[in-house]
Amino acid sequence: MESIKTPNSSPPTIDERMNIVFIGHVDHGKSTIVGRLMADTGNLPLGKLEEVKESCLRNARPFEYAFLIDALKDERNQNITIDSARVFFKSTQRYYIIIDAPGHIEFIKNMVTGASRAEAAMLIIDASEGVQENSRRHGYLLKLLGICQFSIVINKMDLVDYRQSVYDNLCSEYGAYLTEIGIQPKSFIPVSGQDGDNIVEISRHMPWYKGLTVLQTLDSFEKKRSLVDQPLRLPVQDIYRFTEFGDKRRIVAGTILSGCFSVGDEVIFYPSGKHGCVKSIEGFNIMPTRSAQAGQATGFTLEHQLYAKRGEIITRATDRPPQVARTLRVSLLWLGKEPL
Repeated sequence: MESIKTPNSSPPTIDERMNIVFIGHVDHGKSTIVGRLMADTGNLPLGKLEEVKESCLRNARPFEYAFLIDALKDERNQNITIDSARVFFKSTQRYYIIIDAPGHIEFIKNMVTGASRAEAAMLIIDASEGVQENSRRHGYLLKLLGICQFSIVINKMDLVDYRQSVYDNLCSEYGAYLTEIGIQPKSFIPVSGQDGDNIVEISRHMPWYKGLTVLQTLDSFEKKRSLVDQPLRLPVQDIYRFTEFGDKRRIVAGTILSGCFSVGDEVIFYPSGKHGCVKSIEGFNIMPTRSAQAGQATGFTLEHQLYAKRGEIITRATDRPPQVARTLRVSLLWLGKEPL
């Protein structure tokens, strides 16, 4: 189960939303960076920072920004992230849901679960430890999950005296690995999560770095096209027939994966290629409607009856048709204990 924190602050005037996942090897500073980002942009609930600092003082523990995110008791005791934590965050550009995914190898399933919901990613590497096994594994998982927009954050630059040579070597080493597996990051960002260097403000400790901060990089990611604006894809879930009181409707039902359609639209069933015209849009206990869109479970009738089967894909005649094939080449992420 995910822990959710909501900032006590006014929303931005824009309406765009984006899911970002922070991933990387255990103890490389994901939670610290997210906590610092929240604190430096005023996205923390009122009094949260003071509460955590007071708790650390009472327990004679050094304050860490990761404590703002790692709210679970086990995580505070062990200083690791176990579950994916979601935090709601806003910039001047858009709303975000930041997914702080676990980095420990034992919690790789939790990491995949969190990352599968993301549109973009920040992959964290500790400058003092360098590229680790999970650094490579998480990069490969980004490719499998189809996350094309991501940046590499070289964290803990304060522990290596902000040396450009360390940054350059890590960029070269990890960049070569990413090229080998066929993906390309947007940028490499040198930061100190604990001290706030290049998180929100450009660092005075690294004048040699001319790129964007973490916050600016987040805002530079492009939002995916809305599902409503994409071609109609409606898998046929079932065909419903009602005979009581002389009802002769034959309702094609399913959940719209993308796109939209309206009464009067010509639709095509694939792979059969059968054509029909939408006569009415149906639903249980709803007001009459003439259109439906992505995300809705809906049904419709046709002007002329035709035989349709479960599993066929419906699209509009004016939309780009789906590809029809009998074989698929896939990258399968197997999480079972036994080999497939």
